[in-house]
Amino acid sequence: MARIRAVLRRHIPIMPDETVAMGGLELSPTSHRVTAGGAAVELGRRSFVCLHFFMTHGERVYSRTQLLDQVWGTQVFVEERTVDVHIRRLRAALEPVGHG
Repeated sequence: MARIRAVLRRHIPIMPDETVAMGGLELSPTSHRVTAGGAAVELGRRSFVCLHFFMTHGERVYSRTQLLDQVWGTQVFVEERTVDVHIRRLRAALEPVGHG
């Protein structure tokens, strides 16, 4: 099991360390913080990675399968509807600060 987990960890996409800012949102991968107009936004790990992906790849639309590959990694086996759940959580966290 440890070997399998190690292989899976190697296939999970890695975020660059640069802070990303867009439309009043600021995301810092190194400190795992998101702020909107100075107010902190609390996100879970996967929602944070989803937001980072959306902020750095805003030029096109992605299918659920593509999001699973890009955000969760190609070696993770989860249902496609998992994407819907995390996007719903992300919207719920961003809505109170005017970005939902």
